[in-house]
Amino acid sequence: MLVSDFRGPSDWRRPLLGLASRHDVLAIEIRDPREQELPNVGPLWLVDPETGRQLRVDTRSARLRARFAAAAAEERARVAGLLASVGVRHVVLTTEGDWLRRLAVFLRRRRR
Repeated sequence: MLVSDFRGPSDWRRPLLGLASRHDVLAIEIRDPREQELPNVGPLWLVDPETGRQLRVDTRSARLRARFAAAAAEERARVAGLLASVGVRHVVLTTEGDWLRRLAVFLRRRRR
């Protein structure tokens, strides 16, 4: 099992391909729904936790929120495509709701 949020640039294709060629690999992607869409709450300061870089954004901008949501959707599709291309099964669990139940349902279906 590989558990990650799969965020940020990374070239996992070759290592995943090697791993999946020898093992049954399951990728568990952890998502926070708040990272998929910006709320309309006005000006915010965003901070990169790794670099400390700060960016002020105004979430009242519908265009900004739409671009953010589109970029998040593209990233989700890229991750899903990469995992599928190397034969790795993929399940998405969110920080909201009953993630344990979702995982149990996925594993039961996978067993069949």
